[in-house]
Amino acid sequence: MELPHRALTAWNHLWFAPIDARWPAVMRITLGILLLWAWLQWGSDFEVLLHRQGPFDEQLLRTHWTDWRVPLFDGLTAGQLRQVHTLGILAIVAFTLGLATPVSNAAVALLLVGLWHGAPWVHNGGDRLLRIWTLTMLLTPSGARWSLDAWIAGRLGGQTRQTVPILAMRLVQLQLMIMYTATGISKLGGAMWWDGTAIYYAIADATFSRAPWLLDPVLRSPLGHPLSALLSWATVIWELAFVPGVLWRRTRAITLWVGVALHAGIFVTLAVGMFGPASVWGYQAFLVDREK
Repeated sequence: MELPHRALTAWNHLWFAPIDARWPAVMRITLGILLLWAWLQWGSDFEVLLHRQGPFDEQLLRTHWTDWRVPLFDGLTAGQLRQVHTLGILAIVAFTLGLATPVSNAAVALLLVGLWHGAPWVHNGGDRLLRIWTLTMLLTPSGARWSLDAWIAGRLGGQTRQTVPILAMRLVQLQLMIMYTATGISKLGGAMWWDGTAIYYAIADATFSRAPWLLDPVLRSPLGHPLSALLSWATVIWELAFVPGVLWRRTRAITLWVGVALHAGIFVTLAVGMFGPASVWGYQAFLVDREK
């Protein structure tokens, strides 16, 4: 019976070990900032994308999502959609400040799911990650510390939680490990990643390039092709090495810092939405073990 007991104890420790409640508080605040940034960007397009007079295609949505689609914004007028956008801002601010945290967190998650199910064709990987992170934060009492909820509880003579289970942080870690491994493997099947031209063509594409006036001269220089080839191969190697790199404590820091540099470079050179900031947000989950 000793071996099953040890295995159960190790499993329980892996998923439910207590961690400092300030970790999910920091992640709540930083996620709230990213959500507000993304939600405000949706402001100018919110009613256009979701109103029936815009690109809204009910038949396509019904065919694609079948019975489980969430028709949260269907049938709303342009004025009502503007009100929903304003309510979304208030919900995100409340979540960031930790006010009625479980309720505000659930409200933001519902709005993001409704937005995805109302206009899925305009979303990207960054939007998907923000939605996943918001849903994941529902699994931890992120308002236990550094929040208005904790302040109110303290004023009323209540006690604030000092520790919370690590479950949500583990799920964030797992999501990133699966994501990088999957993208690394998929790149192995792409000819442009093998010949080293993937980064070159991505940056040369005026549709995504943030500063073609600055980057095009570099691409046309003698260093253009060798540098883009080096970056292409380094990206694939890093993605495939991410899991062992973060699991081994001695290489965890350098693995995460390379990821920060990679996503920062992508964000500066390419217009790919919130994917970079949303990915780097998840890196905080790998720092939690240091404070257990």
